Amino acid sequence: MQTWARFVWSGDSLLPGPIAIDDVKLTRLPLHIEFRRNGKGGLPLDSLRLLIPTWKNVQFDPDGFSHREVMDLLLLGAERACIDVWASDKEIELGHAITEQVMLRERLPEDFNMHYLTDELFPRLQHLRKLGPRSVLIVGRKKGDVGYVHDRIPREILASFDWWLAPDEGNEIPLKNRSALTGWILDGSRMVGGVR
Repeated sequence: MQTWARFVWSGDSLLPGPIAIDDVKLTRLPLHIEFRRNGKGGLPLDSLRLLIPTWKNVQFDPDGFSHREVMDLLLLGAERACIDVWASDKEIELGHAITEQVMLRERLPEDFNMHYLTDELFPRLQHLRKLGPRSVLIVGRKKGDVGYVHDRIPREILASFDWWLAPDEGNEIPLKNRSALTGWILDGSRMVGGVR
């Protein structure tokens, strides 16, 4: 089971914290860094080109729908990069055709309900099984949502992917079934001893 320190990119620091992007403590942990840009604006590739080699391991969620952004991050040395689960099939297929290091990401809506799961998310995941990416990251926005969703994923879908969970709680949460769970993405500030 892997555990990665979760941060959000904020210019010259990472949140929560803030922790300076060149803080030596970041070199000791595998990092999961999110960008919050709603698929708009560019990535700070020049900064990342300098920083990625100094970090132990890093994976990114560029908050995007383009295989090009995923490829840019992987070419700079990221271990994995996410593409939105709702990106077009073509973008997901193009990313996966080039590398296995593409991770599908579902950022749960704040107001999701069972209808969303059964009529939208689960059918989408069922469809994506055929496109190739083996890893799925579920990102929570409120306490309890990641566990609620994970515990309701149909067995066939659960067995088809390697699962990564980023609960809003910032720490591991109880689950009914951990068999397909590959890793946790947890509060980076706590993991490096930063102030919350």
